[in-house]
Amino acid sequence: MGKDIVCQESKTLGKCSRLWNLKHVEDVLKYNKGTDRIQGIKVDMSRMDNLFQHPVFESMINLRCIFFYFPSNWLRKEHEDYKKLHTDQDDIISLPDELRYLRWDYYPFKSLSSSFNPKNLVALELPYGNMEQLWNEVHQDLVHLRKINLFSCKNLKKIPNLLGALNLERLDCENCESLVKLPSLARLTSLQTLHLEGCRSLKKFSEIPNYFYELDVSETGIKEQTRQHAGQEDQVMQELLMQAYFVYFVIPTPTKSLFSLDLSGCPIIKFPTVDVRSPSLRFKSLKYMHMDRCKSLKLLSELPSYLLKLNVLDCTSLEKVSFADQNLYQFDYLDADDACFYEFTMLFRNCFNLNQESINNIEANAMLKIRSLAKKWAARFDCCGKIPDLSSLICCFPGNKISPNKFKCQSMNSSLSLKIAPNGGGGSRFLVFVICLVADLTHCRYISDVECICKYQLTAAGGGNDGGGGGYEKLRSKISLLLFPEPEKYKDYHVFILSTADMVKEDQNYEEASFKFYIRLLDLRRGGKEYIKVERCGVHVFYVDAESDTDATDASDATEKRHAGNKRSFSHDGEEADGGLKRLK
Repeated sequence: MGKDIVCQESKTLGKCSRLWNLKHVEDVLKYNKGTDRIQGIKVDMSRMDNLFQHPVFESMINLRCIFFYFPSNWLRKEHEDYKKLHTDQDDIISLPDELRYLRWDYYPFKSLSSSFNPKNLVALELPYGNMEQLWNEVHQDLVHLRKINLFSCKNLKKIPNLLGALNLERLDCENCESLVKLPSLARLTSLQTLHLEGCRSLKKFSEIPNYFYELDVSETGIKEQTRQHAGQEDQVMQELLMQAYFVYFVIPTPTKSLFSLDLSGCPIIKFPTVDVRSPSLRFKSLKYMHMDRCKSLKLLSELPSYLLKLNVLDCTSLEKVSFADQNLYQFDYLDADDACFYEFTMLFRNCFNLNQESINNIEANAMLKIRSLAKKWAARFDCCGKIPDLSSLICCFPGNKISPNKFKCQSMNSSLSLKIAPNGGGGSRFLVFVICLVADLTHCRYISDVECICKYQLTAAGGGNDGGGGGYEKLRSKISLLLFPEPEKYKDYHVFILSTADMVKEDQNYEEASFKFYIRLLDLRRGGKEYIKVERCGVHVFYVDAESDTDATDASDATEKRHAGNKRSFSHDGEEADGGLKRLK
């Protein structure tokens, strides 16, 4: 309907307020038929064959939107056909000062026009552009600017002074390989997101605002940060210090606002070095943290206890890992519904130098998270009667042993049985199962999916909650390991601690549980399925009282290990469960 209204404005080319028809856009640009009536132009540049004239925008003094784009599946292809100049002069093209939105994929010029004043710009997007700089002048009036996207502008060497961009919220400079200098961003108090991934020539980090939401400095050459003024002692006390080689790399980001941090590929040795009391209080907002391929990293200390995702992959020098106060937060920011739709990860893939104390810390933190989640999963079950099987926690680290303190019920193969502690309280309760597996994924190549399958049977004592005799229930749960990036790169044995909302069961006076585990590969390239051997397994049970505000109860003292191969264990070809409660015969 909107397009119909625009088409009714005028039959004369160039007098409609908006242009999107390919032929109309080509005619206006090629023959310079623009007028002051035109306010917006949008066109797929991959479909344009004609060049347009240098002064084409000079007559469009009221033009507010330029949207010259390529299809998203073309943008990342390095081919000259996708970088058409679309102008007959190798010169900077004039732009109208009324522009609010400028999107020009593969912008062909070395900078924006010196006559262009960006005072009205709200968004500037020039991905894959050819420019070396945006502008020379210092534009103080950038108060409307909210977003700058310079993704993969490989010739860009510096970002201009942005002191006037007081409302700038997002600055994306990923893969700007020639970028060597950032302006001071400390006064841009609205800036929440800064992406510098792949800026390999960037060696120094400028001052940034105190309040940040997302920061990505992965795959950069940053080794140091511009020092703060001497009078900023309070701010320095809130800074995050990281040592890179022999200098300190400082991120002045009070962690009460930082949500996501990616330092993958950075040459840091330890994270963080903090000289203030209770540093964990400064990390409360941090939910996502990635430290992949930090080959020099040796120490991770005082990590937030309740991160949603913690990925520390291929940090082969990492020796020590510790977490902040284990009793803080306990996923207080998640309600019962949210907790059933998140996927939680703690991945320490190929970190072979971890000492035993660090492994103990990782195990303890994983169990702490599951214990906190168990209460929320059970609350959702108690309220709605069903839990979506979307939520799971996956923790892994190198090793071939299962902690006897965390998993007192263990087996040297892929099956085991355990006793369920009697319900002494008399009220209803829930069982939350945590499993631990040892497996070697070294030879898992060309895998499109890896999943852990748990088949288990819960046996009820005589006179269950329904007043009848004993019964049993056959169940099947699956945890997808697709969250593991590039599973073919896992080397040697790893320990996996797993739990899922699907393994929360209302207790029906159960007295025994039997388990059988499989790790299955779905190999689409080879067109089949295969199984990885589960070398060892363990199970831990948390008990959660219904409608209770207390934490889940630890079950380790109330369970006992049963011999492997118990008659109630499932075989590899065991019958698929239908989930119903059956009478024992």
